[in-house]
Amino acid sequence: MQGGPVSAAPHVPANSLPRPHVLLVAPYAPRGGGMGRIMVYLAEQHDSAGVQFKCVESRGAGAAAWSAWHAARAAYRIAMLRWSAQAGIVHLNVGEGASVVRKGCLLVFARALRLPVVLHLHAADIEGFYTRLPRIMKILVERVFLDASSCIVVGDFHRIWLEDQLLVPRDRIAVIPNGVPRIEFQRLRGRNAGFVLLFLGNLLPRKGLADLLRAVAGLDTHWQWKLQIAGSGNAGPARSLAADLGIAARVAFLGWVDRGGTHDLLQAADALVLPSYHEALPLVLLEAASQGVPIVATNVGAIAEYFVPGQDALLVSAGDVLALSKAIECLLADGALRNRLSWNARQLYEKQFTIKMFAERLGAVYARLCRSSP
Repeated sequence: MQGGPVSAAPHVPANSLPRPHVLLVAPYAPRGGGMGRIMVYLAEQHDSAGVQFKCVESRGAGAAAWSAWHAARAAYRIAMLRWSAQAGIVHLNVGEGASVVRKGCLLVFARALRLPVVLHLHAADIEGFYTRLPRIMKILVERVFLDASSCIVVGDFHRIWLEDQLLVPRDRIAVIPNGVPRIEFQRLRGRNAGFVLLFLGNLLPRKGLADLLRAVAGLDTHWQWKLQIAGSGNAGPARSLAADLGIAARVAFLGWVDRGGTHDLLQAADALVLPSYHEALPLVLLEAASQGVPIVATNVGAIAEYFVPGQDALLVSAGDVLALSKAIECLLADGALRNRLSWNARQLYEKQFTIKMFAERLGAVYARLCRSSP
């Protein structure tokens, strides 16, 4: 007996299907560093990622005691996502120290609710942090990364550490370099202030600011340069060192600057210098590359995985003050080198570091998790 006519399911355009909701859990305080800043950039790219983003504060800007309150509120948002009828993913951004504890607790909670969790590692020195822990704490850190649905890292140096040290399966690790919006401005030319060097970053010992001050103090006296230092933190030790080195008149301490202030400083800079001892993949390098600001940096973290030494940036070893001074002097003396670094950095940005690429790469991870979730 023949059956009746089979009615076809109505066609639903792909772009009209409900999009998964992704909670971007991170510290969003203005001075909280790049972790929250890159999530703000990402939240603006919902179309490229194919999801709906919601930013969720995990720490807050107040005293440390308030971080527990913000973590509890983040847990509530996670529970609301689970109890809604929407497909959802929790995207936890983690650094070192207390960040591992906060995000670890949220990860356990989200996984208990059977939500997929992306654990996005931004730490500059997670290896050092892990090595200093007692064995019982190391086991807990291992469980945090092993229980994540997917781990995102900025480069192979973190991927290798997760695989070799924590035994995270390779197929649960995605290497995705950071991305930033293109800074729209025209570089300033024809200034009379001399060669402007720029340092952007929190004033922490690991950022190598003392090395930078000693490096510029060692430059030949005929060079005309000025160093601008922007970032939050205690500037007292650096001010004292600049005075002791006899360069205080050439060094300006600007304090913390917002996104617009960062762009203004990059617009006026002849070179960005970041002599850090530990980094992942600093956003400021990508922002400088987007506008062709020549870069001098240390070959730490994932920096040398993307920036070819001598082609896209001048890279030196962390702590090598003499090499840092020579690299800066090369930029001062060689206009052709500056132009080459500027052009190549722009091309590198377009190939690797646009915010659209960043969102699309993460979107592929979200799509895979949605397909595999029950």
